[in-house]
Amino acid sequence: MSKQFAVIGMGRVGASLVRTLDSLGHDVVGIDCDEDLIQNLSDEVPDAHLVTADATEGSVLRDLGLEQFDGAAVVIGENVEASVLVTLLLKDLGVPLVFSRATGPLHVRVLEKVGADHVIQPEKEFGEFLARQMSLPGIQDYLELGQDEAVIEMEVPSEWVDKSLADLHLHRKKDLTVLAIKGENKEGTLPQPDTPLQEGDVLVIGGPKKELDNFDPSDM
Repeated sequence: MSKQFAVIGMGRVGASLVRTLDSLGHDVVGIDCDEDLIQNLSDEVPDAHLVTADATEGSVLRDLGLEQFDGAAVVIGENVEASVLVTLLLKDLGVPLVFSRATGPLHVRVLEKVGADHVIQPEKEFGEFLARQMSLPGIQDYLELGQDEAVIEMEVPSEWVDKSLADLHLHRKKDLTVLAIKGENKEGTLPQPDTPLQEGDVLVIGGPKKELDNFDPSDM
């Protein structure tokens, strides 16, 4: 079902958001005070409604009817004062779901104080994910579930090929659980303990972050 979203800030993150939301079939309004950024993206995403305006002026957001939208993302970048003000204006308008980009811990706390529903730090999150990829080759995705739990997707390590989950004893040894196996003819199938793992399989593994962050497949 198509929804309405606003993106404030047409830098790299904002432009990517507009492209993706548009490709998913949603109605998107993009706002930035830089006319060149708006024009360049307008040529690329003609169906999006892109506006050159200063989003820190409350009348701009009201005139666009953002109080009727399903959500908004504030990804202004380094202008901390502007991102905080726009987040506050969006929540005052009654936008139900506001994602705001932060540049540091203090910025995170201020955005949370003014009502941001989700605060993101793309650079920090990318750095953490890249570190995990370097530490554990084969990892494809990482999702935190609260403070202590996480889920990863990883290619089956070469040491595990032709072994079964029953052979590995992941839960007993590491308190880790294989939630699904993806691969050729295995589109997210539930794992069977005795099925041999194959080269190219992708495992979805959940468990304590401390175990996943220090995971060494060669120890199994």
